[in-house]
Amino acid sequence: MEIDIGDLCTHCGRNTSAWSGDGPPLFVNRIPSDADGTLILAGGKDLEIPVTIEGYMCEECQMIECDKCGEMVLDYDLTDGTVVCSECGKESK
Repeated sequence: MEIDIGDLCTHCGRNTSAWSGDGPPLFVNRIPSDADGTLILAGGKDLEIPVTIEGYMCEECQMIECDKCGEMVLDYDLTDGTVVCSECGKESK
């Protein structure tokens, strides 16, 4: 079963629409995304249904930790399984 959550982030649930008004604009760096989830229906018997949640992923949820400096970054290179941000990459060149 698929559930489309529109402009919401599939990981944190924040609004990524152009006019969300939720702090800094998340629309600029959002990417289409889906995530696995579980729909839980309660009422007499608990029923859990696996679902795919479709929407977008915000900038913060896309970030990954640089293995050299420990900063959370969007711009990185992956070499031999090591994540290196653009700043640390410049230092090693």
